[in-house]
Amino acid sequence: MVIDLEARAPVLGRSGRRGPVGSLAAPIAVRAVYDVRAAHPDATIIGVGGVMSGRDAVELLMAGADAVQVGTATFRDPRAPWRVLDEVGEWCAAHRVRAVRSLRGVAQP
Repeated sequence: MVIDLEARAPVLGRSGRRGPVGSLAAPIAVRAVYDVRAAHPDATIIGVGGVMSGRDAVELLMAGADAVQVGTATFRDPRAPWRVLDEVGEWCAAHRVRAVRSLRGVAQP
């Protein structure tokens, strides 16, 4: 599953139940977060998998994550969590998002 960050909605179909084949970790993580948020709207969800950039983090937040983990990226760049955080802030500023928490689940129907 992939979420269009500009439209704040799944790329394929309204339900987001169909996704592209390609990079494995990120689309699977987005789909898992999306499905868990739909099934358990009050659960606390940490988005994990394939977060290499701020855009990846925003996508997981829009799918329904309350927080995002930056893991594997730290093997390549130990400062990756701070870079991703800065990129999320830049994305929010560019899109006039005042609070990151307001992104939580906006791609849900």
